[in-house]
Amino acid sequence: MPISEQQIVDSLRALPANRWDDVLNFIRSLDHESPCDALLCIRTAAELVTSGLFGHWASRTDLGETREYARQLRQAAERRSNSKC
Repeated sequence: MPISEQQIVDSLRALPANRWDDVLNFIRSLDHESPCDALLCIRTAAELVTSGLFGHWASRTDLGETREYARQLRQAAERRSNSKC
């Protein structure tokens, strides 16, 4: 059964308004053939800044302090790469 426009609108209305920017960013990403194609088009720092990637998770409250979160990600990646040896 195909999804109706009304189902999409109802789902959007069920989301908190502070998540609507995520929805818009996702919809805009669909304009590209694939998300990977969109990222491959980014060649300069200026294009990266205007790509919509920065601030994408700004409204997330589950990540905590960003520097600490980034440090945890790096440590997890190091543990994974060390375990492959």
